Amino acid sequence: MEKFIVAQFFIKPEHISEFRTLTNDLIKNTRLEPGNISYHLYQDVEDHTHFVFNEQFKDQTSFDTHTQTAHFNTFIAAAEHTYAKAPLIDIIR
Repeated sequence: MEKFIVAQFFIKPEHISEFRTLTNDLIKNTRLEPGNISYHLYQDVEDHTHFVFNEQFKDQTSFDTHTQTAHFNTFIAAAEHTYAKAPLIDIIR
């Protein structure tokens, strides 16, 4: 069964540019994963500190594999200091 994830990030205003830069490798490499169907990042037009990833993976195994990749874990470690608060991650149908 396909996995749909909505991941919301709330970024400190002074780190918006850095956060966007950090997402570049993550997005590029995630889209190359065999189990990835769709992977997009959006920025709120009114609240520029609010970012949303819409993600779609072939199945749970593909999503689990994604969370173990170097590009995912590098992003998480490098971006953590940019967060204004903890990300909200929802798995939806």
